[in-house]
Amino acid sequence: MKDFPGNEWFIVSSKPKQEFEAEKHLRTLGIDVYLPVYNKKIKKNRVKVDRIAPLFSGYLFARFDIHESYQKVRYTRGVKTILGRSEHLWTLADEKVQDIKARESDGLVVLRRREEFFRQGDRILIDEGDFEGWEGIFQEELPDRERAMILLTNIQFSSKLILPKKYLVVQR
Repeated sequence: MKDFPGNEWFIVSSKPKQEFEAEKHLRTLGIDVYLPVYNKKIKKNRVKVDRIAPLFSGYLFARFDIHESYQKVRYTRGVKTILGRSEHLWTLADEKVQDIKARESDGLVVLRRREEFFRQGDRILIDEGDFEGWEGIFQEELPDRERAMILLTNIQFSSKLILPKKYLVVQR
């Protein structure tokens, strides 16, 4: 198995809805684990309530010596697998984990607030859906007030796209 730098985090896939179980059992083994969580609003009996939920559903991060602990981690209760294949395991740089941790308040990741109002000409980043990661310029809000038209800027030709406003984030 390939050696990995000690500051890299392995991406661990949990069994369905067992992220907290996997985290608890990995900690019991003395594994350095990070499960980012946030306050998720869910409907319960027609009322929205807060629930602590994993930021990345089905995934958590673990830092360990691959030669000593791979088998222990891989077969821990709640763990489905470690992403990647033997010599090509997927890792996440410590800086990325620290970026997520920096957004925490009282142990919960604070999600950025979505803009409700966009101005024509605003630089837009699409951060959800099929066009996630694409950029554009806000053109106009559509009459249903839930969708918007943007001009895509990261493609070779000019194209307009209509998509839900909730997918958009202003880049300032």
